[in-house]
This record gives sequence, structure tokens and C-alpha cells, in this order.
Amino acid sequence: MSLPAASRRTRRAVVVAIALIAATCGALPVAQAQPTAAAPASASAGAPQDFNGDGYGDLAVAAPHATVGGKAEAGYVAVLYGSASGLRTTAKKVYTQASAEIPGTPETGDRFGSLLLAADLDGDGYTDLSVQAEGEQWTQGGIARKGNRTILWGGSGGLTSGKVIPARDSGTYQSGGDSVTGDFNGDGHQDLLHVGNVYLGPFGRDGVPASVRSNPEIVDGDLDLLGLVAGDIDGDGVTDLVTMARSYDGDDEGDHGEHLNYLRGGRDGLQPLVVLKDAQGEPLRPGHDVALGDVNGDHRADIVTARGSLRFVPGTANGPATSFAPQSIDQDTPGVPGAEEPEDWFGYDLSVADVNGDGYGDVLAGNPYEDLGTVQRAGAFTVVPGGKNGPTGAGSTLFSQNSANVPGAAEKDDRFGENTAFVDGNGDGKAEPVVAAIAEDSSAGAVWVFRGAATATGSFSFGAGTLGTTASRAWLGAEFPR
Repeated sequence: MSLPAASRRTRRAVVVAIALIAATCGALPVAQAQPTAAAPASASAGAPQDFNGDGYGDLAVAAPHATVGGKAEAGYVAVLYGSASGLRTTAKKVYTQASAEIPGTPETGDRFGSLLLAADLDGDGYTDLSVQAEGEQWTQGGIARKGNRTILWGGSGGLTSGKVIPARDSGTYQSGGDSVTGDFNGDGHQDLLHVGNVYLGPFGRDGVPASVRSNPEIVDGDLDLLGLVAGDIDGDGVTDLVTMARSYDGDDEGDHGEHLNYLRGGRDGLQPLVVLKDAQGEPLRPGHDVALGDVNGDHRADIVTARGSLRFVPGTANGPATSFAPQSIDQDTPGVPGAEEPEDWFGYDLSVADVNGDGYGDVLAGNPYEDLGTVQRAGAFTVVPGGKNGPTGAGSTLFSQNSANVPGAAEKDDRFGENTAFVDGNGDGKAEPVVAAIAEDSSAGAVWVFRGAATATGSFSFGAGTLGTTASRAWLGAEFPR
């Protein structure tokens, strides 16, 4: 795939990426001495990205390869703010390193927006946005650095100012590896985990965390970390971690032995990892993507994976229930539109949220390599409903640019559905599907927002023309917040 390097797009290009659906991301902090009781956050649409605190979900999306001020690949982040009538393109704002009160200057190759994380990091009740600029070159303590992360602080006016997280060591590379947010020690504050270190919240407005804690290895030392995803799998109110690992070298068939690990969160932080195995004692293989969400309504995050088909591993009070054969759903399953084909990547990107308010998380499965008639790799996505016993495939719906009421038209290599998200833009407790086609219009990229999963009525799209940005090879939609 001809996608930009060093983003989660690249990791999917070799079929080894993980997407984050963090059940606890953005939860309002409360002062407490013990972990809170479990809440149905993993299935709820909620408003986990509410940058201005008005109760309506906001949508942030990055174009890290966009030209800004004539500087190629400087990058930007755009936000559509929610309202009683949902997300509005009229209530939009574009953030770059040239924006007022945001540190830095747009420079060639900065790639501002190469990773987005949304959480209330300073504990003031407003969601903040951590924006990685993987190519940023800067200096601290007389040491030349590469890559940084800027926290854009939420407030009543939305995201209005930012601060670079200071380097905490003498290392050159400050943005390498993957990151997630969550309350990993159950103190009610959102933390930031980055390559094994947990930056404990709340953060100060100087970008400095309350403290930094080293945790157990999140993969075995001789394996390659490919990604991580966080959520409350055991329902105790503390964020747990699932990591994906593989050996550095493949066997004669090119198999790297990918598998999943589970690290339970607790008062003392993350516990040592456990390799997740199936009922036959074989390590669970993640496939294209992994997400967490409550698909069976028991207020615990379940593991959703895609490896040619969707598979579901329920969360229990003791962690993932791996002692049984996981359910499996593909495009040949009754109730799922379409047909399983060798070139398809059903579930290439996964998101989980409750689209109809029934208390069960539904799975948004992107399929960017779906052919529509003779139009190759036009792309589509499917919403697979959750239920008391988890998803079965029944009642699934599929949308593409050829669907009624969906803006645009399917074209070769659009790869519609390559990146997915959910947002509750009107605050009604029902999540709206959001998908990107990063290759749309010669890699300018575009984003589509749907009003629900039953119909495309009221859906709309936006791109560089709406945002007033430079379109050429911007890759708009390359990142949604985790």
C-alpha cells in the first residue's frame, strides 16, 4: 500500500496494526481513594470527545500529510463541534502549528496529527487532545529531539491553547511507538501510557504529569510491540491493557506468530502480562485490527478482532473469557450483506459503540478493499449489531458511496471505510458512524458522517473544500482520536 510511513496506516499495510477504542477515554475524573464501580461506558455512545463541555460529542480528525503555509507534510487537525442537531460543518476549526497559542511552526515533514489521543488529561472536565508530530525537530536541555506530542487543552471555548509534553529523558526520539490513555491505577484521573511508561494524571498546564511510573513489560522482551488497546475488560472501573506482539522474524511461510497479551489494571498499576490463548491452548491471533467495546451489554469491554472474519472474546470479572471458541462472523454469515471474497479485508478497521441506544455495543467494520461491481477497491463498511449473547450478524447493514443518500460516487481505489470512528454529535446517547476514504480525490482524503446505522438519510461528507485547507495529498482522515 502506498500510505505514509510511521502511522497506524503503515502498520495495517503489513496487516499488524491495532486500533484503540478505549472504554474509559474522556471520562470525567472524580476524587476518590478506591476504584469506581463499573459503568457501561464501553457500550455507550456517550460524548467521550467533548472538547467544549456542552454535552455534545465533537469529532477530531487529522491530515498529517497536508501542506500548511506552503510546507509539505506539515499537517493539521480539524474539529467539527457537536450540537443539538449533531455535528455541523459550520462549527469547525482547523488547528495547525501556526494557530494562536499552539506551540511550534509548520515545517516540512512535521506531520502534525500523526497520532491523536482524546482524554481529560488535566482533570478539569473537558476532553483534551494529544497531537503527535512525529517529524518535529526541536531541542530541550541542549539535546536535539525528533518528534513530540502537544496537548491541546479543552475548555468552554473548545480547544484554544496547547503545550508540548516535555521530554523526560535524554532520548532523541520522543514520539516513537504507540500510546493510549486510561485510568490504569483507578485513582479517577486519566493517564497516558507510552512505550511501557505510564504518565499519571492529572497533567499540569505545563504538560507535566503528576508522576511517571514504570510498568511491567507490555510484551515479552524478545518480541516486537505492534500496538495496544485499552478498556475495562473485567468491569472493576480500572483500565486494562491488551497488547499485540509478534516475533521479529517470520518462519518459512512468513508467519510471525502474532498474538495478544492482557495486562490487568489495578491500584498498583498494570499487572504482569498474560498471553491470551483459545480453548485449545493456542495464542489468540489478532489479524488486521483489534478493538474493545461492550457488545453483550454486561458493562465489561469485550475484545473484537478481525482475521478474515470478526471474532469476539467476552470480558469477565477475571479478564478475557478465552476458555471457549470465540464467535466468528464474516460476509457469508446470515444477516451480513455482501459475500466473502479473497481480496476483501472485512474488519480492516474496527470501532465499537452503541448506535441505537439498546445498551449493546455495535461493531463498525471497515472494508476498504471491497469491490463494488467492476469498481475495484472502492470500499464499504458494515455495522454489525451487538446483543445479549454478542453479535450474531443478524440485522447488519452495509454502506458504500453507491448507497442511497450517501454523498459522492464509488471510484476505483477510493478505499472508503479505511478508517472508522463513532461520535455522539447530538448527545442523544446513540453513536453515529464516521468513516474516512484517505485515498479519495487522489489522496486528498475525505470524511463521511452518518446519522445512524439503519439508513444513510442525513449523512454528509467533508474535505479540504469545507475546511478551507490544501487538498493535495493531505490524507484527511488518516487519524481519528483513540
